[in-house]
Amino acid sequence: MGSVFLDTDMRYNTHESLVDEAYQTCEEITRNASTSFMRSFRYLDSARKKSVFALYAFCRRADDIVDGDWQPDVNLSHLDDKAADRAIQLSVDRQSESSYSPIEYHQRVRSLLWFHENLDAIESGEKVSHPIFIALQDTLSRYPVCISDLRTLLEGMEDDLFPTQYQTFEDMRSYCYKVASTVGLALIEIYGYSDPNARKHAEEMGIFLQMVNVLRDIEEDMARGRVYLPLQELDRFGISVNELNNQDLARTNRWQEFMRHYLHRTKVHSSEGMKLLPLLDSKARKSPEMMCLVYSEILREVERRRGDVLSSRVSIGFMRKVRFALSALGLWSLTV
Repeated sequence: MGSVFLDTDMRYNTHESLVDEAYQTCEEITRNASTSFMRSFRYLDSARKKSVFALYAFCRRADDIVDGDWQPDVNLSHLDDKAADRAIQLSVDRQSESSYSPIEYHQRVRSLLWFHENLDAIESGEKVSHPIFIALQDTLSRYPVCISDLRTLLEGMEDDLFPTQYQTFEDMRSYCYKVASTVGLALIEIYGYSDPNARKHAEEMGIFLQMVNVLRDIEEDMARGRVYLPLQELDRFGISVNELNNQDLARTNRWQEFMRHYLHRTKVHSSEGMKLLPLLDSKARKSPEMMCLVYSEILREVERRRGDVLSSRVSIGFMRKVRFALSALGLWSLTV
């Protein structure tokens, strides 16, 4: 009897050690990828923080796959045939050819399928072996995160394998939902809430944050051949995509009118998204509140620049970051 219990304890301790190491890997991925993200989530308790790191690592690596910055160090040859079929189907669905070479396209589709494969295993209660998915599996055993939201996120990543062709704000909103609202819907399950309206407001907050990201990353995205601004809306204000490389465009009435239109829409999503905060567990509310404050400040900086997001990347200055730190300590009101 004693030897049986001892064997069980050893297996349990080994599993716990693997889970702890997996969470540490996810934390390292988060720390190396985003210091601002690390700062905003330091207010969470240890258990929630670890799970947020697991979710972030999942999202980060999926994004890195699409951008060509990371490939899993795993033999994926068993997915070659499925990836070939999936690559064809994606091109048919989007009526477009991938932005990448056939080899790169195949590799990235195959790696995203590996993500799906691991989600399937987690959903079926099967064993997973990669640290990201070990941590994610443990997180999903603790919090009611919907795997369907994570699958939708991967669909958004697949969109980035193709030239961006968002014609309207509604098209752009659909993309923002896939890559950002889904993350918010997963996060609130970790934060905790009781009012079902929280999910609706989490969707809106995701749209708001991603619309700000689009403005902040215009130059970087264009370097990757991506333009997320809705093409019909640009055309409505007499702006061609080719002009986005011209910094002088920012001083024209055409651009400033377009930006007023864009910022108005962003603020509508922001207003609805902010209604999420009081619905969250009070012990977890500070972290998303800080992130929203930072993004709102970025939006104010865009307005201060009169919509000029073309001549330089939008960022907030040192003194405003100090204000956020003081606010977190209750020593400053950001509403004054």
